[in-house]
Amino acid sequence: MRHQQILDKLAAPALVRALNEDLARWVGWQLVAVPDDHRELARRVVPPILTRWRCLLDADDTAAATRHRGWVAMAVLLHRYGLADEAVTAHASAAIDSLNRDVVLSDAFARQSPAIKDFLATPPTPLTRRPRRPGTLTLLRPGDVVSIQVGSSFHAAFVREVAGGNEYPVIEFYAGRFDRPPTFDELSGRAAARDRGQARFGVVGLTYLPDPANQVLALASGQQQPPVGTDPGPGEGRYTMTDIIRLQHAITRLFQ
Repeated sequence: MRHQQILDKLAAPALVRALNEDLARWVGWQLVAVPDDHRELARRVVPPILTRWRCLLDADDTAAATRHRGWVAMAVLLHRYGLADEAVTAHASAAIDSLNRDVVLSDAFARQSPAIKDFLATPPTPLTRRPRRPGTLTLLRPGDVVSIQVGSSFHAAFVREVAGGNEYPVIEFYAGRFDRPPTFDELSGRAAARDRGQARFGVVGLTYLPDPANQVLALASGQQQPPVGTDPGPGEGRYTMTDIIRLQHAITRLFQ
């Protein structure tokens, strides 16, 4: 049995593609830091990936079948990249049972479910080289306003520009932490989270809207007024480069 065969049977290509891109990019970066320590690699990879994808996997307002597909895809893709997490595998096994009970997927998936569970329970083969880095592209556009969830908090950001030939958006965060996605009316005239461009980030991997991980939600589009604040001065950086996984830590620091 091959990883891609299982993923194809989930019939969720957008979800699988987005999760695979997140993992390939993040695993590649972490392999540079710990090329020979696969236990440390798992420790570095799994928690931040789960932080992003729990916005889908644990969401009460997401269809159960989508959440179940997400858990299976997470376990399979971690296994593909030489990683395993007992809790993720247990969730995936329960999700397989739920998908079969509710007759969500094909008869072939149901017949092969015992073999899929056994496959996920086998120790994965550690990677010996970095995964192929996914291409960079964003579907966000200047003037979009989005909410980004980290844990139980929501943070709003304005897309100031799209850089590098549509490769990544440059966003600026509004001041304030919310316990739900804010409305655009709540953001009108609001200051930037920090002045002089310190709340601006170029974010590789902030690609899709709607976001398959459910972490990034659209609030508005075509807006002309960014967060209120002073632009960077001469010799100051215009924005900080990061990626969708590192951004979570940057948000935590920004709003602490």
